[in-house]
Amino acid sequence: MSNVTITIFLLFVVFWVYTIFSILRSEFVDKKAKVFWTIGVIFVPFLAFFYIFMKKNLLR
Repeated sequence: MSNVTITIFLLFVVFWVYTIFSILRSEFVDKKAKVFWTIGVIFVPFLAFFYIFMKKNLLR
């Protein structure tokens, strides 16, 4: 793999881990939404991008 590919992959992994910690630390309006986002982001990592854009609507 090229250095660019490795760098992009590592940035995505760091972003993904940041999103998981953000979900676990935050207080959601609906507790079911927290479970949905946690499971969703773990099993479908591309949901992390959607979470970041929807974050302000989901949190208190």
